[in-house]
Amino acid sequence: MAEGSRQTEVRNSMVKVAFGIMALVCLAAGFIVYLFAEQLGFSEDTAQIVAIAFLVAGAGDYLVLKLWDRIMPRR
Repeated sequence: MAEGSRQTEVRNSMVKVAFGIMALVCLAAGFIVYLFAEQLGFSEDTAQIVAIAFLVAGAGDYLVLKLWDRIMPRR
């Protein structure tokens, strides 16, 4: 029984790391799109919308990470 609990704990830790990495990637992608919009072929308005979308996705990932224990309570 303890081994099943340990596996669940390891799995939850891996999911938390994945959400943390996804949040950082989204924030970095939004920053890069906003800074290098012209080189990437985006107009300024489009780059702003895309950057905001990445920032919102990153914030969503962060919120899921912070609320993970409430979303997936331990049994």
